[in-house]
Amino acid sequence: MGGIRRYFEEGFVYFVTTATKERKQIFCDRKLCRILLVTVEYFKMIFDYQIYGFCIMPDHVHLIIKPTERFDLSFVMKMIKGSFARKVNKLRDQKGALWQARYYDEVIRDQKQLWRQVEYVHQNPVVAGIVTQPAEYAFSSFSQYHGILNSEGRILEIDSIN
Repeated sequence: MGGIRRYFEEGFVYFVTTATKERKQIFCDRKLCRILLVTVEYFKMIFDYQIYGFCIMPDHVHLIIKPTERFDLSFVMKMIKGSFARKVNKLRDQKGALWQARYYDEVIRDQKQLWRQVEYVHQNPVVAGIVTQPAEYAFSSFSQYHGILNSEGRILEIDSIN
């Protein structure tokens, strides 16, 4: 019996949410947030995808990503999640999965929907009660959109929305 195959629409932007295994709050550790951002930025250079927004929450991650036709979303997510898990397991001298096996994705079909998703991602830490204003949260793309100095969030450079 084969697994469920994902349908990939070339040229579209995707809103992706991926959660940690058993919703463990591993991203309360700032070092792990930085490792994830470096991992996403590294693969961005290799696979040439675009990132329009992100937010690392304690137990899940949001990405707004536009893969290329050569490397589809499933492949990109597999590489990001796998590489991150290997790095963290080596760092912690442990083994095992750090992520839930699957992730949620939604095709973004127009610029209005794209801006809604960017706003949703930036408001996520506020809605969760972690901060009172999006600018207070270090691990999202909010600072890049609003020209705020935030060295943590600038590890992963976002692409401009045309």
